[in-house]
Amino acid sequence: MKKLAIILLVIALFIAGCAQDDKTPANNKDGQDIKSGSNLDKADNKEDEKDKEDPDNNNNQTEYVFETAGITIAVNGELGPILEKLGEPLEYFEAPSCAFQGMEKIYTYNSFEITSYELDGKDCVLAIVLLDDTVATKEGIYLYASVDDLIKVYGDNYKESFGLYEYEEGISRLSFFVEDNKVTSIEYTLVTEE
Repeated sequence: MKKLAIILLVIALFIAGCAQDDKTPANNKDGQDIKSGSNLDKADNKEDEKDKEDPDNNNNQTEYVFETAGITIAVNGELGPILEKLGEPLEYFEAPSCAFQGMEKIYTYNSFEITSYELDGKDCVLAIVLLDDTVATKEGIYLYASVDDLIKVYGDNYKESFGLYEYEEGISRLSFFVEDNKVTSIEYTLVTEE
């Protein structure tokens, strides 16, 4: 029953992506935020380089990532090196993307699946869906955790609609579907421009 709900959620999100206009990632191919409406001059570039060198700089934007077996998976990250570490998936599916150019590919592993999209000829992570309670978010929330635990860990800076709690950091969105006060679905997705 829970896998059916997760599969239906993934299909609904896939269809929603197909129904919307063509979206573009909210960042460039290097995974950095695009600064809209302004030209970057040399001073801006130097500040960006300083931010990269100083990870404790408050201007750096953190993002939600999924970790499994010592492998960190972030949305918009290049998928090739991740797949090499994860090994052969249990299942693989691909179809032409409705939201992006090229193909969307779904790699299913024991407890999670990864959906990719094409960017500049490379496959990048579009979404990560947790499939059972043997895996958890990096912060420790797993399927069937209580909504109280969810808010205790992630705070109250979320958008909620019909039981869907969404948190955003940088270019990543972490979504939790809640039924009967329990988390029934967890998904990491790339934030795209509206």
